[in-house]
Amino acid sequence: MYPNLAHIYGPIYLNCYGLMIAAGILIFRYLLLKNPTRPKILTTEQFDNILLISIPVAIIGGRLLWALGSQPMVIAPLKILALWEPGYSVLGALLASLIFLPIYLKYQKISGLKLLDLVAIYTPLLHSIARIGCFLAGCCYGKLTSLPWGIIYTHPDVLVPESLKFIKIHPTQLYSSIMLLGIFLFMYYFAQKYFTKPGQLISIYLILAGLERFIVDFFRADQELLSWCALGLQQVLALGIIFAGASLYTYVSCSKKL
Repeated sequence: MYPNLAHIYGPIYLNCYGLMIAAGILIFRYLLLKNPTRPKILTTEQFDNILLISIPVAIIGGRLLWALGSQPMVIAPLKILALWEPGYSVLGALLASLIFLPIYLKYQKISGLKLLDLVAIYTPLLHSIARIGCFLAGCCYGKLTSLPWGIIYTHPDVLVPESLKFIKIHPTQLYSSIMLLGIFLFMYYFAQKYFTKPGQLISIYLILAGLERFIVDFFRADQELLSWCALGLQQVLALGIIFAGASLYTYVSCSKKL
């Protein structure tokens, strides 16, 4: 795996992780804008404005949650601002977006639940592509394994610690990528056809995305367990997202006003 493609300047590189995220965003935008229900919800210009604002919000949220669970950040908090360096939490990006988008959409007088439902169809694909970037960069790495599909990192620039190089570890990034691709296919080919009440699709996405992260984290080696339970911080947050999704689904499904 080769995390960096080209050197730009100083500590800044054109890296595979950023490239895969950019590719995921472009594919996400293309597919969402082609959805036949999109013109009834918002214009292309409105969507692009939302996307341009949401990207930095997601980056900041992902960076902050990653820093919260990273011990070195206690020692060097200013490294949080070094956005060219690796270190992001997908759940942090998701939580920041879920807090920001409903407020912004209400201010813009755009149907929030309908747009979030639309976003929920294609976000798993974006996330799946981004996880390939994680695989190439060596972040979100797995625990030791003797399974035949275990992977071995040898490149000096990957983020896998030295203690886990040159030995087989779980390809947890690919576990996530495959599961998220499955979630996308389910949302695209099944869920959007049979769950048509506003708010149901975003609810289902939250449940499945939380479940994916909760399961995969059992195989990851970069997550420290919390002192008061046998789970990591990200897993506890994932359970919270599952609960929030289930609660929202119950509410929107039973509500007669939607």
